[in-house]
Amino acid sequence: MLATGCGGDDRADDLPRGADALKAPVVTLRAELAAALGARPWLTAFAVRSTLIDGTAAPTALGARRTLAKGSEALASRLAAAFGEQTGARALALLRRQDTLWIQVARARAGGDAAAGTAADAALLANRTALAELLSAGGLSARELETELAAAYTSLRAAVTAVADGDARAPAKTAGAAARATRPAPELIRAAARGRPRLVGGAASPAAELAAVAATAFTDAAFAQAATSAVVVAGARRGPRLQAATRTLQETTATLGQLVASVYGEDAGERFTVLWSAHAGALTDYARAKANADVIVAQRALAALERFRTQAAGLLDQLDPEGPRRGLAAVLADHVDTLTAVIRAQATSSPRLGPRLLAAADAARALGQALAARFARQFPETFTAG
Repeated sequence: MLATGCGGDDRADDLPRGADALKAPVVTLRAELAAALGARPWLTAFAVRSTLIDGTAAPTALGARRTLAKGSEALASRLAAAFGEQTGARALALLRRQDTLWIQVARARAGGDAAAGTAADAALLANRTALAELLSAGGLSARELETELAAAYTSLRAAVTAVADGDARAPAKTAGAAARATRPAPELIRAAARGRPRLVGGAASPAAELAAVAATAFTDAAFAQAATSAVVVAGARRGPRLQAATRTLQETTATLGQLVASVYGEDAGERFTVLWSAHAGALTDYARAKANADVIVAQRALAALERFRTQAAGLLDQLDPEGPRRGLAAVLADHVDTLTAVIRAQATSSPRLGPRLLAAADAARALGQALAARFARQFPETFTAG
């Protein structure tokens, strides 16, 4: 799952490796950019769904769109770190316009307004071209970058359309759009690194791949969990909608297991997958309990989640007997606590759902970073920054 090749720097012996490699500016920036790119499809789908179901002016919809705006700000901040403040500010204006246009696409689709949909699509095309031209100033080919952005936009449009149509495959399409959205990250960082000594190392180095995969895989898992609990809270006990959301959740779980297996071997990956699947099931049970105001089932689910925290920490400590103990336990606790907070917000239709969702994504990314740090510290010769 993880690339182990060199990022192309002939001075590999002078580049950081192991835990130090994960602290290299280019590695950190690659992971943060990938996470911000990957989050946007999930946040867009969240805003579209809330706007269409709750109504444009509903507090929950307003909160969802503010959350999408926060995602745009996070991405623009990473672009500013890569290409400078002026580029970041211009990118933010384009991203904010894009956010509005995706809502327009969804509303046109849901309302059967073909003319409005065509107009929104045309505006998105112009937006995409402008963003490609802006970022190509860093040394990329505008044509190649626009090709990458076009593929990302196509995937996201499929997800937005699925949400607007009430298609059970919406979570899967959103997950696909999130995966596609991260693909330009290495090239963007390579362009930003030209002539900038601060960005030492390779954007596609083993350490950069590890940091990016760990960040996006755990974040995707958190978003997929939230998408599944949203279906459960809405009242689905079975049927195609819940089955499709559960399949997407299982796929993100499998990705995490593959990540662990790529470092520790198949047996460890399988053991981690079993634990993570059980925790996903407990979170789904908790969502159903909160929707039905079933205190007993909720308590059982929380007890199962506490067992997961203990067992997951125990497994990872066993795999890394010299690793720090308290740090991992804390990030596992934050992961569980933030996702249960998302579920409670979903069950009460709270306008604070958006901030809770962002907190869950941040906690999941922190968990990925903690595991990546362990991997790199244990295998410094494998995970280099160049």
